[in-house]
Amino acid sequence: MINEPTRYHPKALNTGTLIDIILTNLPSKYTSAVFNQDLSDHCLIACIRNRSAVKRPPLITVKRSLKHFSEQAFLIDLAGVSWKDIDLIPSIEDAWIFFLNAFLTILNKHAPFKKFRTRNRYSPWFSPDLTALNQHKNILWRSALASNSPRDMQLFREARNHYTQAVRKAKAIFFKQKFASCNTNSKKFWDTVKSMENKNTSSQLPTALKIGNTVTTDKSTIIENFNKHFSTAGHAFHLATPTPVNSTAPPTATRPSLPHFSFSQIRSADVLKELQNLDPYKSAGLYNLDPFFLKLSAEIVATPITSLFSLSFVSSEIPKDWKAAAVIPLFKGGDTLDPNCYRPISILPCLSKVFESQVNKQITDHFESHHTFSAMQSGFRAGHGCTSATLKVRNYILTAIDKKHYCAAVFIDLAKAFDSVNHHILIGRLDSLGFSNDCLAWFTNYFSDRVQCVKSEGLLSGPLAISMGVPQGSILGPTLFSVYINEVALAAGESLIHLYADDTILYTSGPSLDTMLTTLQASFNAIQLSFCGLQLLLNTSKTKCMLFNRSLPAPARLSNITTLDGSDLEYVDNYKYLGVWLDCELSFQTHIKHLQSKVKSRIGFLFRNKASFTHAAKHTLVKLTTNPTNPRLWRCHLQNSLQYPTQQIGCSLSRCNPFCHQSPIYYPPLQPVRSRWLALASYSSPNPLAPCHLQDPAR
Repeated sequence: MINEPTRYHPKALNTGTLIDIILTNLPSKYTSAVFNQDLSDHCLIACIRNRSAVKRPPLITVKRSLKHFSEQAFLIDLAGVSWKDIDLIPSIEDAWIFFLNAFLTILNKHAPFKKFRTRNRYSPWFSPDLTALNQHKNILWRSALASNSPRDMQLFREARNHYTQAVRKAKAIFFKQKFASCNTNSKKFWDTVKSMENKNTSSQLPTALKIGNTVTTDKSTIIENFNKHFSTAGHAFHLATPTPVNSTAPPTATRPSLPHFSFSQIRSADVLKELQNLDPYKSAGLYNLDPFFLKLSAEIVATPITSLFSLSFVSSEIPKDWKAAAVIPLFKGGDTLDPNCYRPISILPCLSKVFESQVNKQITDHFESHHTFSAMQSGFRAGHGCTSATLKVRNYILTAIDKKHYCAAVFIDLAKAFDSVNHHILIGRLDSLGFSNDCLAWFTNYFSDRVQCVKSEGLLSGPLAISMGVPQGSILGPTLFSVYINEVALAAGESLIHLYADDTILYTSGPSLDTMLTTLQASFNAIQLSFCGLQLLLNTSKTKCMLFNRSLPAPARLSNITTLDGSDLEYVDNYKYLGVWLDCELSFQTHIKHLQSKVKSRIGFLFRNKASFTHAAKHTLVKLTTNPTNPRLWRCHLQNSLQYPTQQIGCSLSRCNPFCHQSPIYYPPLQPVRSRWLALASYSSPNPLAPCHLQDPAR
C-alpha cells in the first residue's frame, strides 16, 4: 500500500528508499499515508480503514471549582452559623445531619461542583512557549525535506536541539519546585516520583474480570461483582471444610483482672490539632466533605465536631454515614482477572477517621499501660516493627545453629484475615479486657449497619451490607485485629511464635530432628485450633515450612508437617518474611540478590530524570533505594555486591567519576552505615521502650 520513499539519507535528502511497507489483500478498503517526522530517519507510515471512525467520548471529571473561591468569605459565612445548636440536639443522627447540611450549603455556595474535561496524559510543565517551539521545529523539518537544502537541515537541527533543551529545562524546574514543596510530606514526595514514571496505578479498575467461567469487560458489571466479592470475602471460613469435632479447644488467657476501661471526654484542642493535620489531598468519601475545606476551617468547626464526638459516646451510637465506605480494589499481584488478587481498601469519611484516631489513642494507651498485648505481638505497636520482629526470629535461629541444633519454622498465612473477623468474638475479647458496658455498646454499634460501595473511575456500585471484618483503611481496624488474635500466642506450647498482624511464624529447635519436628507439629495443630476458634481460615497453599541447617548433615527425608485436614505443607529454601528474604542457611544471599535487582532496576529511572531532582531529593532517593530493610542483616562478605550499585547510582546523579571517593556523592559506604546502625541498636536495646525480646539479649 505504500508507494513513496519512507527513509531519506540525512546528508542526501534527494535519495530515498521504500523499506517500510503495509500489506493487505483488500487495498480498496484502506487508505495509506506517509508522514515526515523528526523522531527517526524513517518516516511514519499509517493506514486507516475506509469507514466512519468511532469518536471517543471525552474524559469528564466532576470536582469543586475554586475559580471564584474566596477563603475569607467562606470562613465568614461559616462563622455566622449557630453551631451551638448542635448541643441542643439529643440524637446523633440529627446532629450530624444538621452539621453536614450547614457545612455543605456554604461550601456548595463558594466552591460548587463543575464538570472538567481532563487529558489522558497531562504534562503540566508543557507551556504555550514550548508548543510554539515544537510547531516551529516541525515547520523547519518539512521545509528541509521539501528543499533538500543542507542549510535548511542545519536550521532544523538547531531548532530541534533548542526545543529538546527547553523541554528538559521546563520539566526540571517544575519537578524541582514540586520536590522543594514536599520536603516533610513523604506521601507527596512519592506521588511526585510516581508521576515522573508515567505508570498506571494498581488501584485502577481492570479492563476485564472473570466471573465464574465467563469474562466480562463491562465496567458497571465489574464494580458490582467486586462489591459482591468483597462483601462476602469474610465468609471463607464457613465455606471451607469444617474442623473435626474431636479436636481439643485452644487455651485461654489466665490474666489478672484488668481495670475497667471507659471512654474519656475528647478535648476540643485535640480535635483542632487533628483537623489541622488533615491531608488536603485525601478523598472526600461518599458525602463530599473534603478534607481541604475542613482543614481550612478547623478553628471554626473544631468545637461543633467535638460536640458530635461527645454525643456519640453518650448515646453509644455512630452516624450511619460514618459507617459507609467507598471501597477501591487494589491489585496485589497475580492474575488480573481473578477478584481474589485484589485487596479492598476502604475510604471512610474524614470525620470518621478523625474520630477513630481519638478513640484509637485512648484504647492503645490503655493496652500499653497495662501490658495487654502479648510480648510476641509486634504489629501496629509503638516501639515495635518489622525490624524488631525479624531480629527476634533471626537471633533465635542463629543461636540454635551455633549450638549445632536443628531449627525449623512454619510461616503461616491466613486467607482474608482482616475480612474474616467475627464481631461477636471481638466484642467478647473486649469484654474480657475490662471494657465498660458503654464501650461495648459503642463498639457493637460501630460494627452494625456497615455498608460499602465500590468506587472507581467515576463509577459507583450499589451499597451492600457488611457483617464481618474490620475495615481495611480505617484507624481502628489494625488495633482491633491485634486484639482479636492476641491470645493465639498462648497456643504455641513448647514452640515459639511471633505475630505481626496476620503474618505468623511458628518455630522451634532441638538436637534431635525427629523430636523437633514432632514438637513443631503439635504446636502447629494447637495454633490451627486457635485460628479455628477465631473463625480464621488457614491458606494452605501459601503456608510454608523451612528447615534451617548450616553445618549439620542434611536429612535424607524430612517428616511432613500437616494441616488438620491432612494436607502436607511444602518445604522451601527461601521465604520472604516481613520484607526480608530468609534462606535455609541464613546467609541472606537471596535477600542481597533481590536488593541488587531492585537497585539496578532504579538506576535507569534515576539517571534519566537526574536533572529534575533537587539535591535533597537525590539524597533521599539514593538512601531509600539502596538501603536494605535491615542493615544488621548485611554480612560483611556480601556488602561488596551492594556497594557497587550504590556507588553507581550516586555517581550517576552527582556526575562523578565511578572510581571517585564517596564524599562527593554525599552518601557513605555501606560499612559505616552498618556500623552506625549496630551502635544505635545496641544503645537503644536496654531502653524500657524497646520490645522485651530485644532488651533481654542486650542485658
